[in-house]
Amino acid sequence: MKAIRILGLAAAGATVVLLLSMLPALAQPIAGAYYGGEITGCDEPPCGTVHFRVSPAGSQVQDFTAFDVPGHKPDGDCLFSGPQVYPDDLGIVGDSFGPGGLDWYQVSGSFPSEGSAQGTLRLTVPGQPPPCDTGVLDWTAIQSAVGGIAVLPDVSGSPAPNYISLAGLAAAALVALTAGGWHARGRFR
Repeated sequence: MKAIRILGLAAAGATVVLLLSMLPALAQPIAGAYYGGEITGCDEPPCGTVHFRVSPAGSQVQDFTAFDVPGHKPDGDCLFSGPQVYPDDLGIVGDSFGPGGLDWYQVSGSFPSEGSAQGTLRLTVPGQPPPCDTGVLDWTAIQSAVGGIAVLPDVSGSPAPNYISLAGLAAAALVALTAGGWHARGRFR
């Protein structure tokens, strides 16, 4: 009975180790990558586009730029034409960046899966009568090529998830063999 209990515990432990090693980590931005995409949520699409770079270290969003974003003012519509560049780098913490909150430019985002990003932005011109305001708009972006050269993901990262799975299997096999040996030794005495 004791050997069966040990085998059951070994199997349960091995299962927990395997399941934990297979859980996906938070999606991380691809270091040095260029992202581009569309803005959604305005009254009359198209709502404009967004573009940005991730720093070579993968720790900042740089040159976040919105292009041709429609807005509203009390006497009609307005347009933030051309590039609207966020003037500061935005630190990436975990899988998110921002909020970057200037009086006239608010932006935040996250990287929900490898090679993709999403978030919100708002552009305003509060001091100019009448004020122009886009309201809070959603945006999505994907990693894209720049100048005809694809930005490839960094594959030199840690292969730890693979080794964790293998170590879990090896530990489970060792426990199972040890428990089987104890059981056989006790049975044939």
